[in-house]
Amino acid sequence: MPIIIKFFKDKRFRTIISMFIQFVFQLWRVNKKKRFLTVENYQKQIKGIYRKQASVFTETATELGGLLIKLGQFFSSRVDVLPEEYTSELSKLQDAVRPVGTGEIIKRIEEEFCRPIAEVFMNFSQEPIASASLGQVHVAEIKGHNKVAVKILRPGIEKIIQTDFNALRFMVTFAKRYPKISSAVDLEQIYHEFVETTQDELDYIKEGQHADTFRANFSGDSRISVPEVFWEYTTKHVLVMEYVSGYKVNEYQALERVGLDRAQLADTLIFAYVQQLLTDAFFHADPHPGNLLVKEDGTLVFIDFGMVGRIEKGMREELMAFVLALFKKDTDQMVVAFEKLGFLRPHADKQTLAKGLKLILGNVFEDPKLGKVNSEEFLLELREFMYSQPFQIPAQTLFLGKSLLTIMGICSGLNPKLDLVKTLRPYAEELLAGEESGKGTGGFILDQAKKTLAEVITLPEKLNRLITGFEGGEIRVHPSRSFELNLIQNQRDQTSKIVRAIFSSGFLISGTILLEGSYFKVGLMLIILSALTFASFLKRNSDSSRQKGMGQRSKAMRESSGFRKPRFHP
Repeated sequence: MPIIIKFFKDKRFRTIISMFIQFVFQLWRVNKKKRFLTVENYQKQIKGIYRKQASVFTETATELGGLLIKLGQFFSSRVDVLPEEYTSELSKLQDAVRPVGTGEIIKRIEEEFCRPIAEVFMNFSQEPIASASLGQVHVAEIKGHNKVAVKILRPGIEKIIQTDFNALRFMVTFAKRYPKISSAVDLEQIYHEFVETTQDELDYIKEGQHADTFRANFSGDSRISVPEVFWEYTTKHVLVMEYVSGYKVNEYQALERVGLDRAQLADTLIFAYVQQLLTDAFFHADPHPGNLLVKEDGTLVFIDFGMVGRIEKGMREELMAFVLALFKKDTDQMVVAFEKLGFLRPHADKQTLAKGLKLILGNVFEDPKLGKVNSEEFLLELREFMYSQPFQIPAQTLFLGKSLLTIMGICSGLNPKLDLVKTLRPYAEELLAGEESGKGTGGFILDQAKKTLAEVITLPEKLNRLITGFEGGEIRVHPSRSFELNLIQNQRDQTSKIVRAIFSSGFLISGTILLEGSYFKVGLMLIILSALTFASFLKRNSDSSRQKGMGQRSKAMRESSGFRKPRFHP
């Protein structure tokens, strides 16, 4: 078998698979002991295993590099899939990339251009200015320009990644055999998302094209800039762009020192993402502070376009519906939008999800200045809520959500007094107006009318399904508490009447039989007991009818006098 041969011949493959099998065995063992443990002890042990596994994965990824680091970085944001013990540890991999030796980088460049590096670049820096899991950046010079940033794909990374893809494919195939895992997580979707994203980042031609598209989209805005790509020096494995110096967007003291308005920078950043999402449908999907620079004149510079996102037309329409529901605080419609966007797995409890969303919206709208929204406690609650619910975030919406959360954090750091709801409301109204494709407000309303008409047309069919569900027992009605109590009391009364009637009849029959024998006295006593039981039955029946009649008359009198019993709402 190819997998067995690869396991024994490839040390990297063997290390990854062995680590995975060890993780599976640890979880299997603790679940075997679950029935002998209290809930608290089980949770304590399982969380300890999660922490230990995440630590082992982080150490292994740091040592091996390649796709493992990328995988850890990818899953560090997948709060819908992994518990907090994993994601907090994996987030350390964001800064755990060791640079490749400059000699290897120069060799890669010379192989790419088929000539000595001196004939391609001048003053090529010996130390990288940035290092990532797939490539690293050096500074150099080219003819006609003082400085350029040269991004080089790590030597041998393609072979390493192929090995890692094989290992990941094996793990996904193995994990899918377990119903609990396959029902909770769509492993195939996550695998294909990750592979597609990684393969795009291996092609620097695509990254250069992304940068050109982004620059063209903002060509009319002097506040935003994108470095120029020098295509005559760019290949699939080497990307050469204009070198830009500036301050990271979170270097607040440096920004203030040169006299830049931080609140204005926050507004510029918000505007940039509004345009990307509402107008361009094409956005920068990795806006961490290292990829957002600020020049001394206040120009905001976007760099590194390896990760971008696109918003398809159908997805944009559902996002419009979601924003409408968000500002109306209609959590039921938010759940519907989540489902149409592919956020929910089939077994999602939509009622519980809607209730959870109400609590989250309460925090957001109660504190629009992001104080509570950006608090560690709230973000932890949000993470726990997403992990507990059957969320499955699609790739593009994952990048979008991650980008927006990052931008929210950066903007609140730039301007602590930023009112998120107030700032976003005009943009939300523009989105709801549906001005893209010249539809205007009327177009959006027409779409909503069409949806309503479609729902009305399908109403008879829905009613038919509802009735069928009642008949088949698939749908059950949950009555109010007062109705349940009355129903139970009536059942008890009926049961009591039946029991008394049985006893009265039994005493009467037994007494009649005994009267004819030698147990005359006992028979007489049983007949008397039967009569008393029957009399008690009639008295209870009469009292009950009288109380019911008085209750009805009292109710009628209250209604005729206009009196209503007050209702108290918690």
